[in-house]
Amino acid sequence: MNGMKYESIKTTILIILVLSSIVLTWTLWTYQPEYKAIEGDNLVQEVTENVKKETSLIIKPSKILYHIDGQHFGTFSETELNRVMKEIGTWEIQDVQNITHAVQEVGLADFLSQSGHAEIFFPDPFPLQLYKSFLKINDKEHSLISFDRFVIDVNSENREEGIVYFVSTGDNLVYEARINSRLTRDFKRSFYNTAKRYPEQIEYSLSETNSVYLPKDETVVNRLDYFTDTIDIKTFIDRLFTDPDLVKGDRLSTGEVHTDGTRLLRVFNNQKYIEFINPTGMSGNQSDTTDLIQTSIDFVNEHVGWTDDYRFFSWNKESQTTVFKLYVKNIPVFDHRGLVDITQQWENNEIVKYDHPMVSLQIGLPPSPENLLKGELVMEKITSKRDFNPELLDSVTVAYELKENEDNSQFVSLQPIWSYRYNGQWGKVDVKGEDIGGREDGLE
Repeated sequence: MNGMKYESIKTTILIILVLSSIVLTWTLWTYQPEYKAIEGDNLVQEVTENVKKETSLIIKPSKILYHIDGQHFGTFSETELNRVMKEIGTWEIQDVQNITHAVQEVGLADFLSQSGHAEIFFPDPFPLQLYKSFLKINDKEHSLISFDRFVIDVNSENREEGIVYFVSTGDNLVYEARINSRLTRDFKRSFYNTAKRYPEQIEYSLSETNSVYLPKDETVVNRLDYFTDTIDIKTFIDRLFTDPDLVKGDRLSTGEVHTDGTRLLRVFNNQKYIEFINPTGMSGNQSDTTDLIQTSIDFVNEHVGWTDDYRFFSWNKESQTTVFKLYVKNIPVFDHRGLVDITQQWENNEIVKYDHPMVSLQIGLPPSPENLLKGELVMEKITSKRDFNPELLDSVTVAYELKENEDNSQFVSLQPIWSYRYNGQWGKVDVKGEDIGGREDGLE
C-alpha cells in the first residue's frame, strides 16, 4: 500500500514538472518584451539640419596665465576657462581708454608679466565689438579695434575701481577699462589665489613686446581615437544652392562636381571636404566686409553648421578670409588636408569660397596618456631652426595632429604634439628634433 502511494506521488510530481516545463517553454517562445526604440541619432547624429551656435561658443579663450611674485602658472583646462568666463561674463566694463604710450615706456612684455596680472589668451586678435558677445562692455568708440588678450589686474582690488586691460600683442596696443573693485577682489579670491595648483610656466623672452610661456615640466596629454561619420553631399547641396533642384552632378577622374550653372561645389577624391565657389561675388575689387568674423559665423550657422566643436582661430582683413578650427578638449587640431578647418573667403559682402570638412568625430575610444616635452626642450628645438629670428615667433601651444588609419579610413587618431606659429605659418616640433614647417591653417 505504501509502495502504491509512493508511486502515485512520484507520478504526480513528474506530471507537474512536465506541465511546468511546457508552460515555461511556451512562455519563452511567445514572450515579446517592450523594448524602447533606440534612436539612431543617439549613436551617430546624421547632419540633417543646421547646428547653430551663439558667438560666445565660437570665440573662446585658449589658455589663462597667472603672474604671481615673479612666477607664472598657466592652464588650457576647458573646465577652468569656462569657470573664468562665466565669472567675468557678469562684469560691467566701462571707461575704455588708450594707455599704449604709458605702457611702451615699460615694454609690453614686462607690463603683461607684472605680478598681479591674469592674462586670458585668444587664438587671434578680434574686434572689441565681438567681446561684447561674452562681456558687458559699455563702449561705442573702440568697437573696431582688435585685441587678443584680456588682462585682469588683481592689484586694483583695494582701489576705488578695479582695472582690466584689452591688449593687442601684434599691434602693441593696450587699452585700460574699469570695473567694480569688488569684482576684482572676488576674482582674486576664487581664481588668482589658487592658481599655483596649475603647472608652472617659464618665460622665454622674444622681444620687448613678446614672450612665450611654456611648462617647466613635461605635459601629459591624452591621445584620442575616434570613429568618424561622413556628411552626405546632398546636405551641402541643399544648404549651399538657392535651388537644389537645378543642381547637376558629374563624376570626374579627380572627384565630383555639382553646379547650378553659376555656383560650383567640388569634392576631390579621398579628400573628405567640400569646396564651394561662388563666382558671382568675385569682382576683382576688394572691399571690406563689415564685421567679417560675425558674418562668417552667421554664414556657417545657416549653411551646414558646426558639425563638431569648431572655434574661431584666425582671420585676415586684407584677404577677407576666416578660419574656424576643430578643437577637442580645448586643444586645436591640425592636419594638412582640410579635415579640421572651416574656411571662408569674402568679397563685396558675398561669400566667394567656402571649405567645409565632410567628416565629423563620433564614437570615441578610451584615451591613452602621452608625455610631451617640457618647455625648455621645445624652445631648444624651435630656436635651432636655421636663421631663427625670435621676433617672428609669436605662439607655441599644445596641439593635436589628426592621423587617418591606413586600414580603416573611418578611424582617426588625435596625436598630441607641440605646435608653433613662426612668420605666420604653423609648424610642429618633431620629437626627433626636426622642425616640420607648415602653413597658415595647418601642418605639413
